[in-house]
Amino acid sequence: MEQKHGRSYGLIKKIIAAGKMDKTEMLNKIDVIFAAGGLTAEDYTEVTAEIGGEV
Repeated sequence: MEQKHGRSYGLIKKIIAAGKMDKTEMLNKIDVIFAAGGLTAEDYTEVTAEIGGEV
């Protein structure tokens, strides 16, 4: 079974890869996107861990 990502997952992954946003700013944006339903719980855990944030 293929995992379905939230609608913003790909964009967030690209922003993280570019490395042009500081950690705190990125974590704040990810929190807002998650709260708005743009990320699944699994996606949220993955992307916050990738940038070194606490879940």
